[in-house]
Amino acid sequence: MRSTLAPYAPSMRDPDPAAARRAAREAWHREGIVLINPEWLPAWTDRKQLELLADKVHGARKGPSG
Repeated sequence: MRSTLAPYAPSMRDPDPAAARRAAREAWHREGIVLINPEWLPAWTDRKQLELLADKVHGARKGPSG
């Protein structure tokens, strides 16, 4: 007997960081949309630059890191 939750099984898997990065790269190349996870940037200066640009475009974050 098949569970009623079977259709939802694929959405219950752990996130795949490599797939997220591929999707972000494809969005950039196809649509010009920038999606960057700060964790992808190894240098503190690059992460800070990303944060400054995001604040400029979207306004400062509210919460623990903003």
